[in-house]
Amino acid sequence: MGRRQVHVIRVRTPVTLALLALTTVAIASLIYFLSGKAYAAETHPIREILARLLGSGRGPVSRDAVLAFLMPIIANILLFVPWGFLAFLALDGRMRSRGWAYGATFVGAIAFAAGLLVWQQMLPTRVTSLPDTIANGLGALAGAALGHARKGVHVRFDF
Repeated sequence: MGRRQVHVIRVRTPVTLALLALTTVAIASLIYFLSGKAYAAETHPIREILARLLGSGRGPVSRDAVLAFLMPIIANILLFVPWGFLAFLALDGRMRSRGWAYGATFVGAIAFAAGLLVWQQMLPTRVTSLPDTIANGLGALAGAALGHARKGVHVRFDF
């Protein structure tokens, strides 16, 4: 058997930027599609959790209240992971420091999420809030961390 060749596939910055633009449009489209399809509850889940923890509510904290509180946060984090990954790849380069790439990714994500927040204020059925923007920024940071970690990962496929 001869020596196997390693093939490296390089994705150029313009392709990464195109994927980032496509991801941005997909996120905005998803938010527009989901606008007005949020659940309606009698009380806010945070109020219910605090009331029960402080003793003014009846019984223990319900699983439904905890899920109603956590699921939007988790969904907002996961929504921005691909965006943060692609933004970090586009910004990470030889001429800039890694810290700069992380910071620019986070600031860009917060600006994009804030733009979505303002846009949703104009929609008749708004389903976002300021904590969503913060969760989006955290999701972008998680994506940036994955983008940074990809440099240490080498995948090899044997055919």
